[in-house]
Amino acid sequence: MILVNVKRNNGIIEEIKAKGHAMYDVYGKDVVCAGVSSSLITTVNAIISFDESSIIYKENPFELINVKKDQITNKLLDNLIEMLKEIQKQYGKNIKVKEENL
Repeated sequence: MILVNVKRNNGIIEEIKAKGHAMYDVYGKDVVCAGVSSSLITTVNAIISFDESSIIYKENPFELINVKKDQITNKLLDNLIEMLKEIQKQYGKNIKVKEENL
């Protein structure tokens, strides 16, 4: 299962961590992993295209820290979480999105 942990402070996403494997199918054919990976990578690329210093991130396991908390970054991160929740609706046995309010 992919576990996604989201930390918010006053509605602003502070941090996102994602780890695990969906186990929907074998490596290389897992549509859930592909969807999650694509969503994460596309969001990171969009954010850094506006401002490379607005986030700090690493891959495997995925960790992202929202440094600047500007409007564009916040909207893109909110959109990411909504995309992951949509995947969770369809594949709840394979991905879990948990949100924590600080």
